[in-house]
Amino acid sequence: MTLKDLRLLLAEALQGSELLEKSYFAGGAVRDYLLFEGRKELVLDVDIAVEVPDGGRLLAELIHEKLGSSKPVVYNTFGTAAVTLDKLNLEFVHTRKESYRKHDRKPEVSFGTLKEDALRRDFGINALYMKISDGSILDPSGKGMRDIENRVIACVDDPERVFTEDPLRLLRGIRFAARLGFEIETATYEAILNSKDQLVHISEERIAMEFEAMLLEAEVQKVIAALRLLAETGILAIILPEVDALRGLGQNKYHHLDAFEHTLLVLQNSGPGLIARWAALLHDIGKPQTKRYKADGSISFIGHDKLGATMAYELLKRFSLPKRSREIISMLIGGHMVFKQSGEDGSRIKDSTLLRLADRYKDDLWLLLDLVEADNLAHAPEHCMPKQVVCLRRRFAQLQANLPKFNLTGKDLLQEFGISASKKVGELLQTAKQAWYEDPGLGKNQLLELIRPLVENDKEMP
Repeated sequence: MTLKDLRLLLAEALQGSELLEKSYFAGGAVRDYLLFEGRKELVLDVDIAVEVPDGGRLLAELIHEKLGSSKPVVYNTFGTAAVTLDKLNLEFVHTRKESYRKHDRKPEVSFGTLKEDALRRDFGINALYMKISDGSILDPSGKGMRDIENRVIACVDDPERVFTEDPLRLLRGIRFAARLGFEIETATYEAILNSKDQLVHISEERIAMEFEAMLLEAEVQKVIAALRLLAETGILAIILPEVDALRGLGQNKYHHLDAFEHTLLVLQNSGPGLIARWAALLHDIGKPQTKRYKADGSISFIGHDKLGATMAYELLKRFSLPKRSREIISMLIGGHMVFKQSGEDGSRIKDSTLLRLADRYKDDLWLLLDLVEADNLAHAPEHCMPKQVVCLRRRFAQLQANLPKFNLTGKDLLQEFGISASKKVGELLQTAKQAWYEDPGLGKNQLLELIRPLVENDKEMP
């Protein structure tokens, strides 16, 4: 449903109600309507402001009654209510004014005029309203339409106050600038520089949510633009010091870019998912601590992959990623160097080694290959090995399609040798599996005979 469709639906439902002429779409939905109207953008989340005391609750109840939305969920502290209507999330609030205590994101809220409601918002582009009754656009601050026309991100009021009241707005400003391709207005930019240290008063959970929204932009160039702005303003050093440490870090002959620019190029080469983008962003964070100079003056980063995996796991824990996601990303980072010596076409690596790797990474193997390819293509042109991963993917697919599965189990060992379930069973299975890697044609009986001497020798030991 477009915003225009929703407006017409609500206007019809509100006919005869005193709330009709006092209800407005507010904020982001109006901004995006003005920017993307020609694309008929669908709306999923819409804020509606009502210039009537307790109007948020009253309008939510009326929509529930007239249109059969979900039952309103009311938040009395902030004077807000929310419903779901045909999969749309609608949030209602009476127009309000706010006052903040120092270093406290939760404001004291009271009813206010439409202009007071506009001035409590963050940026001019988010302080626009559309009247539900007739679709007219209102700009109570006098800044919103101007900022959209000039394609700038500017605070709706004094920037120092805007950012002091809620430092998370620093990140929101950068996200909007990157997402929309807008410039940050000079006074607002200077206030970002002056206010960035206040981010220490924002919970890591809130910072993580805002950063993840940047990282998941559909167009990767917008992600890169956001990261550049975070770095330039000094915010990256506060929220992701491990990534900021890559800036200016010189590399070896295999690279034509510093570690930060290389990382941005790997990110550009990667897929759109959260796992892929986090892995690309963090794949080299172990380099600053492992940089060494050899006797001939060349540079090495031995062990940066393993150190980076450990660092990434802890960083992602800080950013509240689920444990399984942390494990996968850490595993990808720890493994992104395993094919480096396999040659231009991957032919230097044996089938037995490929089998070991396929067994180790299982379904995540293809994510690992994606990261390796993204990393390879971001190396200096003479060292980027464009065919390596293409050939490796083909070899892995052939191995998986043509080779029999390793079919020896712990139950087979218990039945054949009469040994009790123990750590020893796992060790014997690993021994059999190592032999199978070298000769996948070995069947169950052959594998049992291969490890039989080990079992018998173990029984003979006092």
